[in-house]
Amino acid sequence: MKTYTLKNDGALKRYDYLWRLTPDRWAWEYLRRNPLFLADAKTWSADNITEGCACHDRIRLVRPRVSQCLAERWGLVLMPDVVLNAIEADVIWQPDVFPDQFEVHVSPRSADETCDIFERTVPICEVTHISDAVGREFLLLRGKGCVVQVRCTGLSLLSLEPVRMKLQISDVEAYERQLKTYKQALAIYGPEPDAQTPLWTKRSQMLRDGLVALDCQALGLGRKETACVLYGAEAVEAEWSAGGSNMKDSLRYLLKKAEGLRDGGYLSDLLGCPFEFENTLYET
Repeated sequence: MKTYTLKNDGALKRYDYLWRLTPDRWAWEYLRRNPLFLADAKTWSADNITEGCACHDRIRLVRPRVSQCLAERWGLVLMPDVVLNAIEADVIWQPDVFPDQFEVHVSPRSADETCDIFERTVPICEVTHISDAVGREFLLLRGKGCVVQVRCTGLSLLSLEPVRMKLQISDVEAYERQLKTYKQALAIYGPEPDAQTPLWTKRSQMLRDGLVALDCQALGLGRKETACVLYGAEAVEAEWSAGGSNMKDSLRYLLKKAEGLRDGGYLSDLLGCPFEFENTLYET
């Protein structure tokens, strides 16, 4: 896949952290700009969750104290803090909404066995273990500018007995699609992003520019001002003075696409949510 660098001076510099995001993290960036979701998210409070730690403080434990029905209507397991970006927020998508998420099966481990996933991941990642109201368990792995959501099946990771994790793909029909998601997530074992120049694809540039356009709109900026942020004042003045329409048409398309993702399109376009589930989501 072809990659390239982008203009990132001025206000665009603050969006550099986006370049290594997986689709499910992009989904959060769009959802947290949705006005209706933000109205529901006002119920969020740090008191709504309980936190603890395990494995000599190497793993953070999170569990909701209150009903998460408002979060669930948007496809989330629990309500995150909307102030936090896609790397910082505890965003866990419901399995039916995000079917291609990592999945590990937890099974008993004998005394002479080791868990390769644990041994390789815990030393380099910030690990958050999240349990929902019905006891389902998930992990968030943070590191190297990446976040990976993991669904756990089988035994509880909090079991008193030793356990091991094994990666599995449960949906054979979605094998190639899930493999692509897994490959993206393996960047968590790669080099530090600060040591690299952000590299974008055509799709990730569109997603970044869409967020920029939405933020400009939220600040009350007009089309020309938004274009200046994205393309530079000199290029915009030349286009506007010449009466050209290419830049205006591109910006109009970009904003329409971004609004669509923000207002529900994130479910199918970024999370791969089945259409039939997407319909029921907004009926709750």
